[in-house]
Amino acid sequence: MTLGIDVGGTKILAARIEKGKIWEKWKFKTKNDEVIKIIEEIIERSAERVVGIGVPCYLRNGVCINAPNISEFNGKDLRHYFKRTIIMNDCTAMAYGEYVLRNEKYNSLLLVSLGTGVGAGLVFKGVPYIGKGSAMELGHIKGFSNRQCACGKTGCFETVVGGRYVEVEERAKRAMEGDKEAIEFMKEYGRAIARGLSYAIQLLDPEIVVFGGGISNAYELFIEPVKEELYGLLSFIDVDDIIFEKAKSEDSGAFGAALIAERRLL
Repeated sequence: MTLGIDVGGTKILAARIEKGKIWEKWKFKTKNDEVIKIIEEIIERSAERVVGIGVPCYLRNGVCINAPNISEFNGKDLRHYFKRTIIMNDCTAMAYGEYVLRNEKYNSLLLVSLGTGVGAGLVFKGVPYIGKGSAMELGHIKGFSNRQCACGKTGCFETVVGGRYVEVEERAKRAMEGDKEAIEFMKEYGRAIARGLSYAIQLLDPEIVVFGGGISNAYELFIEPVKEELYGLLSFIDVDDIIFEKAKSEDSGAFGAALIAERRLL
């Protein structure tokens, strides 16, 4: 078996994987200044020799350069703490998990994670694309607001659609109950997503865009405004030729981390 761990801003999910299936999983609350300890304990308790960990960090050779939503990781070489592991960006892991859950049939899959922060992952011709370490930091494209981001810069895309900055989940609940103000908010939220997403689509021209993360539970409320806004933002690319879907599983991050480690893709 292989162990996959998905570290998020609010929860940590660990799963045992064998023959492409999850056999057992555990969920832990993300606690400030205790994340490393929790992960170390998970690894110590497991008997798996192969471990993949997806972390919400800008990585360089295992070193966390910046983790806006888990400051405990900042500046640390995570390989020093997590032995016998392959460490990757959490959205890279999630993207690969979603790729495999779709029977590995797409040449280009773009994953957009909407949660505490905003991230993205790309699988191209069956291989996760990471650039020099942490490509696809969609949440930190600038020019979207005057708010300071947790990364230390101002105006990141994350500051207009990330859960740390915008209360989405409660409004989504109200929208599903018919609250007109909440419905209008979700429409504008979808348009805001499109304004950042358009940069990634224009550059990558993906076959499929998958939305993951906790806020993706509101997918049905924001996806049509996303598409409508993209019609006016994209050049040469037909929005109708792009497949849009919600993530198939909330476990895809841990699943993908385990498979990437098992298949030695990074």
